[in-house]
Formats: sequence, structure tokens, C-alpha cells
Amino acid sequence: MAGGNPLTRRTLCIGVGATVAMAGLGSLRYLGSEALVRPPGGQDEENLVSKCVHCYRCIEACPERVIVPASIGSGVLNMRTPRMEFSDCYPGQLDDFRYCDMCAERNGGVPLCAEVCPSGALALPIDYTPDSEVLGVAVLNTETCIAYRSSFCAFCHDVCIQVRGEDKAAIYYQNADASEALETRLPVVDATKCNGCGACEAVCVSAQAGSAMDASERAIVVKPLDE
Repeated sequence: MAGGNPLTRRTLCIGVGATVAMAGLGSLRYLGSEALVRPPGGQDEENLVSKCVHCYRCIEACPERVIVPASIGSGVLNMRTPRMEFSDCYPGQLDDFRYCDMCAERNGGVPLCAEVCPSGALALPIDYTPDSEVLGVAVLNTETCIAYRSSFCAFCHDVCIQVRGEDKAAIYYQNADASEALETRLPVVDATKCNGCGACEAVCVSAQAGSAMDASERAIVVKPLDE
């Protein structure tokens, strides 16, 4: 056709192929809008996604190994950006678990992930302190929590006190005075005190083999603040 670009068979095939591929990705959060729990300094989602250069320095620097790259299942824009992962350790180990302590002991409370970030994708607030940074909030699923389903369980409650101390602990017992009937003590999360450190998720035994039917994740999981 004069004055125009003819639609060749090759162009048509490429277009159809791309459409089929996009349809196949229909189940993914393709636009990258899925909220993720980010490392310290990464709570400004727009800043993180726009500045992250996917160098993996934050992942390599994390002494607790709780930072992992997001997969394409979290969306194309999120792919290979850093997110927190607390379930990748054996449950029920109060003396051997991984969580984010803001590098309090290893680097004086300055998260190494943010310190080594070359692009500013992980940028700590000017008024940052280890006690003020909040990564997310622990959400308890009473449908799969052992304490609510069958018997007394204290892992999340005890580890929260272990890492945060009595005064700052975010998990407490409903019916805490029921000393004669432990099964009536039920864990509850105080979202106003939770900093999303992930210790509770790391030790939760609900998804252990045989503990819960059809559980896709542990009964207590850290979620993004805006979810």
C-alpha cells in the first residue's frame, strides 16, 4: 500500500505470539503492583523500584540471610528487587532462627543492606533509629494457628519477647491468667508494637509436616504495611 507500512506475515506472527505470551502471564501481577515486605530503608516503594539496579549487594550483605530477590510472580517491575523472606528456615528453633534486627549487634544498628546500596534504593529516613524502623506487621491466621485449632503453642509469643523484650513485645496472650488451662491462652498481635522483624514467622510451626491441612504459608506471616 502506498504511503504506509504493509502488515507482513512475520509482523502478524510476532504480534500474535506476544499476545499469547501476555495472556499466559495473566495470572501474574504483571504491572508490579504487589506489595512486598522490603528491607530497611526500602519502605518508599516508588523510590525502591525506580532506583534499584538489581546488583544484589543488599542480599549479599545481609548477615541473617533474610533478603531475597523477588520473582516474576510478584510482577515484572518487582522482579529481582529485594524483599524479606522469614519462612526459609526450620520452624520451632528458638536458638537458631533468622530475622531482621537492623544489624544492631553487627553494625551498631545501621542495617548493612542500606549501607552498601549504591543507588539509594534503600534509603534510611533522616530520623532513623533501630527502634523506629518498621518493615511490616505480623498477621496471625487463626484458621491455621495451632493455638487456636487444637492445643497450646507458645513459639511466636516467646520469640517476640526474646528479641524485643517484655516491654516492646508485640505478641501477648488473650486469657493470659489462665494458668490452669494453657490451651485457653491464645496469641494476639499488637500491630502498634510490631516492627515486622520476622522472628515470629521464622519459628512458627503451623505449616510443619502434619501440623495444618492445606496450609500454603505459616500461620503468622509478616505483611506489608499497606496491604
